[in-house]
Amino acid sequence: MNRKAFTLIEFLIVLAIIALISVFIMVSLRSGRARARDVRRLQEMGQVVKALQLFWVDYDSYPTSTCPCSQGDWETSDKSPDDFMEYLAPYLSEVPLDPINTRPQQTKKFGPRPNEYFYAYESYETADYCLCDDTSPTCVNVEGPFVVLGLRNLENYVSPDLPEKNMPLPLDIDMSRAVCGDPGPDGICTVEEYEDLGRCRDWSQELDYSVMLKD
Repeated sequence: MNRKAFTLIEFLIVLAIIALISVFIMVSLRSGRARARDVRRLQEMGQVVKALQLFWVDYDSYPTSTCPCSQGDWETSDKSPDDFMEYLAPYLSEVPLDPINTRPQQTKKFGPRPNEYFYAYESYETADYCLCDDTSPTCVNVEGPFVVLGLRNLENYVSPDLPEKNMPLPLDIDMSRAVCGDPGPDGICTVEEYEDLGRCRDWSQELDYSVMLKD
C-alpha cells in the first residue's frame, strides 16, 4: 500500500491556516470581553444613578464630591478606589469601579482619550453656561445645583478614535450625555461655544457616557 507523506509546503500551509484561525479566535474573544465590560459599565452606571436618587430622597440634595484632588476636579474611581463615592455605601452592596480602572496618561479635558478607563462624578452649585433665555427652543436650562456622573471610555460601543479633538461625541452615537445651555439647532456644543461664548456645555467631550441629575 502506498503512503503519501505531507510535503513541506503542505505542512506550512496547514500551520498557516491554524495560525490564522487562532488569530480570529483571539480577536473574537478579546472583542467579546470588551463588550462584556461595556455592558457591565452601563449597568453599574444605572445602579449608581439609582443610589444617587435614593440619597437625594434621604437628604434632599445630592452628595458633594469627596476626592483627593484640587477644587473643581472630578471625583474619579482611579485616583482613590477605596474612597470613590463612599457616601453611597448604604445604598449599594459595593460601590462599583470601572473594570479596568486605569489612567496611564495625563487626562486631557477635551478630545480623544485612549487607554483611560474610570468612573467620574462632580457636583456643581451652578453654571452660567446652563442658563437660558426664553427665546431659544434648543436651550436646556439648569438654574440650581446639579451633579454629573459618567464614565470615561467605552471599548466597543464608542470607537476609540472618537470624539474628534475638541468635539463631543457625534450625535449618531446613541449614548446618554449630560448637556446644558444652548448648543443650537445642530445639537453640537463645541469648545469655542463653551469656553469663548459661554453658551453651552456637553460632557461627552470628556466622557463617553454621562448623565446630569438636578436638585
